[in-house]
Amino acid sequence: MTGALAARIVLVLVMAYAIGNINPAIIIGKIKGIDIRKEGSGNAGMTNTIRVMGLGYGIAVFVVDVLKAFISVKIGFALAGPYGAMAGFAGVVIGHCYPAAFGFKGGKGVAASLGAALALNWQTALLALLAAGIGFALTRKMSVGSLAAALAYPFLVWRFAPEYRYFAIAAAVFLILTHADNIKRIVRGEEKTLTIGHADKGKE
Repeated sequence: MTGALAARIVLVLVMAYAIGNINPAIIIGKIKGIDIRKEGSGNAGMTNTIRVMGLGYGIAVFVVDVLKAFISVKIGFALAGPYGAMAGFAGVVIGHCYPAAFGFKGGKGVAASLGAALALNWQTALLALLAAGIGFALTRKMSVGSLAAALAYPFLVWRFAPEYRYFAIAAAVFLILTHADNIKRIVRGEEKTLTIGHADKGKE
């Protein structure tokens, strides 16, 4: 790896992190006079937005989070090839989960990971989304769907885009770790199903 390539990778990482700080759940909440991180589950992502503010706002949050990650990875690839794409993926998801602009408290990175995965390899992303849909359909728990997608993702990447297989494992582990509290509630049988439009504590 040349010094010029390393510099571009660092640039992509910083840029993607900054883009990840654009958190629509927090921004929309502030416009409506709500701190999404103090309502519902306290998570600044699509699921809690649906619960607290309704389905329409949740869809808007999902679309923006997917797009910001997709764009970050595509820019990363254009500037630094596969290494830049991986830097864009890592930077935007970390920026979403730990945004400096909002006190390092953001979302759990599910929609952002989907957008980044779509840019990296669309087949793996869509099949991971299918796994998420099956997990949610069987349990009505968004967290189970997210975990199903995370667990499936490295295997899918190994099949369709093996050059990213080790990165995919790291990305999946990170997403699982952001759901540590959910996993504990699932084990205890306390994880709640998705409801729309009211801020019930402890749900995510």
